[in-house]
Amino acid sequence: MDFDGKKVVITGAGREFGQTLSILFAKLGAELFIAARTLEKADASAVVIKTLVPSAKVNTFGVDVTKVEQIIEFSKNVVKTTDTIDILINNASYWLEGDIFEVTDESIVESVNSTATGSILMTKYFMPLLECSNTPDIVFINSTAGLLQHLHPFVNEAFSAAKASQAAFADRLRNSTKGTGMRVITVYPPHFDNTSPLNEVEWNERRGHTERRYLTARNVAECVQFALCQDRICSIDKIVLGNNNPSPTGVL
Repeated sequence: MDFDGKKVVITGAGREFGQTLSILFAKLGAELFIAARTLEKADASAVVIKTLVPSAKVNTFGVDVTKVEQIIEFSKNVVKTTDTIDILINNASYWLEGDIFEVTDESIVESVNSTATGSILMTKYFMPLLECSNTPDIVFINSTAGLLQHLHPFVNEAFSAAKASQAAFADRLRNSTKGTGMRVITVYPPHFDNTSPLNEVEWNERRGHTERRYLTARNVAECVQFALCQDRICSIDKIVLGNNNPSPTGVL
């Protein structure tokens, strides 16, 4: 698949994996519409992207995906720039770890709203733009924490519930859009090291299965790209990744 000229929306792009995905798609020639919780964070990511890819087309937006009105405003502002979006990547999520009784009620609500409600509303309000594309794809960056019966030693119960809700929504959406040309892809990474493409040596490192280490952001990003590069007849609905290591923590 040629990403040159493809229009890609990425949420949670102000830091970590969202910024990583933004850099990679810019390198592949896509036009970006990146959102972070504040415009300052989105703009900071844009500076990083343009430093690596001076020719990159990057549109930035401040969007708190826990706020319905901000998601609606985001979609309206994107419409002012383009009449179509080819790829929507629902990446934004508020991470929680530790015991359910150790975190605040407010953080639980924020985690659920950003992960589940936010991705649902992002999909709802960007669907008209996706439907105008000849190659519409929706990608959910989920987590193995959202899989039933999956053990994850770090994650909070509320975060797992939010990811499970997002996964269920993606499954239903995939069912309801089948045959329309739209693909709905969910990627389930385990705990991984968020290596950055800004550090080429670290990014390109190949890790062996005997090491007590985790897979990297490159491994996850390559899976996203692989799924998107398939012929349109082929929909890779779900990718579940696992750490093939002898970690004493039991992280899968």
